[in-house]
Amino acid sequence: MRAAEAEDVTAAHHLLLRVAVIAVATATAATAGARPPRPAPAASLAHPPRPAPAASPRRPPRPAPAPSPGRPPRPAPAAPQALLPAPAAPPAPPALPAPASPEPAAWRALVVGGGPRPPMNQVAIEGHIRYFQSLLPAAAERRVLFADGRRGTRSVQFLDGELTRYRAPRLPRIDGATTRPGFDAIWRRFVHARPADPLLLYFAGHGSPDPGHDLDNNVFDLWGGGALSVRDLAARMKELPAGTPVVLVMAQCYSGSFANLLFEGGRPDGELVERDVVGFFAATRDRPASGCTPEIDEADYTDFSSFFFAALSGVDRLGKRVDGADYDRNQLVGMNEAFAYALLHQETGDVPVATSDVFLRRFVNKPDHETMATPYSRVLSWSTPAERAALGGLSDALGLHGEHRLRAAYDREFGPRAGRRDVEDVDSAHRLRFIRLAKSVVLARTLRQSGNRARIERFERLRAAEARNPLVEVRAASQARQHGRRRAAR
Repeated sequence: MRAAEAEDVTAAHHLLLRVAVIAVATATAATAGARPPRPAPAASLAHPPRPAPAASPRRPPRPAPAPSPGRPPRPAPAAPQALLPAPAAPPAPPALPAPASPEPAAWRALVVGGGPRPPMNQVAIEGHIRYFQSLLPAAAERRVLFADGRRGTRSVQFLDGELTRYRAPRLPRIDGATTRPGFDAIWRRFVHARPADPLLLYFAGHGSPDPGHDLDNNVFDLWGGGALSVRDLAARMKELPAGTPVVLVMAQCYSGSFANLLFEGGRPDGELVERDVVGFFAATRDRPASGCTPEIDEADYTDFSSFFFAALSGVDRLGKRVDGADYDRNQLVGMNEAFAYALLHQETGDVPVATSDVFLRRFVNKPDHETMATPYSRVLSWSTPAERAALGGLSDALGLHGEHRLRAAYDREFGPRAGRRDVEDVDSAHRLRFIRLAKSVVLARTLRQSGNRARIERFERLRAAEARNPLVEVRAASQARQHGRRRAAR
């Protein structure tokens, strides 16, 4: 057969094959579209992320300085909100890609907020809670505890010029008081009602060191003088099935000790819990946090949870779109990336903590002098994209250079000429964030080289859980339920 004829026959065969493939694909798509959607079960945080996309010192935070040239700008402020009219609802977050899985997790949210009494129940705390609620779809189940639980009490402190005033709460919903009985009641009625569904806990208020001076058991301050300790919350979580995933975001002072919920009884020497529990906390166990101010201008709010949720949702509390947190460019901003974004952008004295930090410090024994001697280029090579971005930005802001910048930062912060540490010193906080993050990278590398397979697998499971995005998943689950109801109504 001549070459030309052979080419004609081959082309004809290819054409027939393409027609057949298109016909089969069309039939398959039509069949799939006729099937009703499967119900969305609760997803375990044990699996890798699916692609898709407060309490603080008793003083208001200082105005944030201009960002360093080496750091991306923080979300742009908008005009201050009016003092007396009730605040308008923030605009809906921008559309985010839904997870690839057809069975997104049916997350529930429990918000515990407010100060222990009106002079410590600043308007910023109320604003944090309102912002968080605005990020959840209307159909997403949530419960909100705030202050005394009453809408008519003038329990919210705010500044009117130079005058301190009080007004009633302006939240979309309040389901009870932030007291011990209020918390226990909502836990029984709401959390126990669907114990296997994933739970997102957000605490916005004040925290205190443990009265018995045990910094591993610090407390969240409740209305009227009560307290909820690490071990109190551990006991409540133990009532849930071991397979129930829990995510905590805690914005109060001394909140880092709540990372001990990784361990049985909330004790740092306890066995690891089987449950997938991850958390992100505004401050280490021995430091205060920013975010409780009576100032009404939300453009000046620079607390940890504002930056964390802005990166996670793609919209800040003023309705401005937030980009630049998808460091690994997989079209999904995970909680780990939102945490790195807050480390890099937050211009306050806060030193945030993640559960993976506490895990590594519990199970990897490596002296600081060895860790800080690690060349910077090696640290970067062992880092995730989010960690590299945060390390690079913080390094630039601190003016660190060369391979020995870990040692330089450590000596500046802890060396003999360090001086007395000021918890409001932003440069000191940046150094501590840089040191802690670099240490976590080195400890993770050490763990992976240890040969302890069970410990390594548990750590990777924790890191995978920290890389998920509950806001995206709850939105996808809400959309799936609405789609199912519409199909059933036809």
